[in-house]
Amino acid sequence: MAKITFQYRGTKETGNLSIRLIHGKEIDIRTSSKIQSKKEYWFKRTTNKEGNTVWKHKHLKELPKNGTTEIKNHKNKLEELEENILNAFTVDFNNGTPITSEWLKRTVIDNTDILNTREKIKEVVTAKENKAEKERIESERIYNINLLSNAIKKMFVKYATNPNELKKYKVTLNFLLKFQEHQKKEFTILDLGKNFAQLFINWSLLDMEYSKSYTNAQLKRLRSSAVNTYEGDDENIVKISKTLRSFDLCKDIDKGKIVVTLNYKELDKIDETTIENERLLDAKRALLIGCETGLRYSDMNKLVDENIKEVDGVKYWKFRTQKTDAIVQITITKRILYLIDKYGLPKTNYPDNGVKLNFNIKKVCSLSGINEEIKGSKSVVKIIGNKKQIRNNIGLHEKHLLITSRTFRRSFATNYFGKIDTSLIMVITGHSTEKQLRAYISNNEETNIKSTKEQIDRFHEKREYEKQQAKENPTMLVIKNAST
Repeated sequence: MAKITFQYRGTKETGNLSIRLIHGKEIDIRTSSKIQSKKEYWFKRTTNKEGNTVWKHKHLKELPKNGTTEIKNHKNKLEELEENILNAFTVDFNNGTPITSEWLKRTVIDNTDILNTREKIKEVVTAKENKAEKERIESERIYNINLLSNAIKKMFVKYATNPNELKKYKVTLNFLLKFQEHQKKEFTILDLGKNFAQLFINWSLLDMEYSKSYTNAQLKRLRSSAVNTYEGDDENIVKISKTLRSFDLCKDIDKGKIVVTLNYKELDKIDETTIENERLLDAKRALLIGCETGLRYSDMNKLVDENIKEVDGVKYWKFRTQKTDAIVQITITKRILYLIDKYGLPKTNYPDNGVKLNFNIKKVCSLSGINEEIKGSKSVVKIIGNKKQIRNNIGLHEKHLLITSRTFRRSFATNYFGKIDTSLIMVITGHSTEKQLRAYISNNEETNIKSTKEQIDRFHEKREYEKQQAKENPTMLVIKNAST
């Protein structure tokens, strides 16, 4: 049976080991190696037959098992090498390979990682550097995929064909970058959880003085961005917080919310006001038809003959909205026909940002005498963080200053709420519940009180009228639900 022995043949405290392979009487070969060892490991003091003290060379198995970590590791390495040489010997010997000193030397080299030449050292160093660079690049790639800012940028691709949503996510990205600058930290998707939300809300409301609804909108888009990246991760490298889908948003955002609308008395005043300026006339036309149809200004150019349908003799427009891609149906009523006959169909000639349209709408309302002072939110310039910032300020303002293109849909919903089926209003406004619709319209307590008084008064006036009629014409009394 083949046997391997290790021999320390030097006189210095450290030196190289020689390796000897013995197999029967036919094979007894040695080779030097580059394996460094210590002389103290291999020699022990003992007594010979004559009683004299001598130093005897140890076998590998005699190296201590409970010594220092250094010697234990050294012994383990040599035992592994011994096993590999013997395994190689068995295979090659059985296959008729000549077992020579050269064979032993080559086998030792193949089973050790000793770098004994400049070329080997350079090769290994280069390999390690390349591996480290690949690991760095991969680590950086994974980190970038997990960045919250890059998750938002992926939404740019998702909404590339939807300008309105694309614009919102660009605003959200800028908002996040400002928050990161304030926190002096670059946030990952994993950071987007309960603690992040609280820090974000405090900064947005207290430091930046944004509204609760605006803050919630940013948080919701951050969450949507993170979920979109996580669900599209085929490599399973995106990490999310356990509270990503459950962190708290700002509460009570509808409390104290002020909705400014135009009632029909005010719309009639606008209708009856003579305006000759062409641009202001465009704004007047858009305002009146917008408040009657509930459409966004961006969809008014779809009120054309090509989109007219007819059912049971009733004509209506049917098309998809630009913002939400939802199908809407606008019945062509007498009121709409009156406005179109008088002003023509509206045209979306204004820029998408709505700045010029809103300016002209305010001018139209001012000329029409919509000037009573009411409580509302108006954009003002504030100094926040040593910079001029535009924020909404709640106070008393002349009503025309509070009118924007958003007034169109809110006025439509408010004016027809309680007068036609709520479901018909919701089809146009896009609200999924009546609770959402109520928060959207001008349905405050003062309005309810006034409306309640008017309806109750009309009810009792009608009852008194019917009672008086019954007294004056007793033969004409009608008894409802009487049996035959």
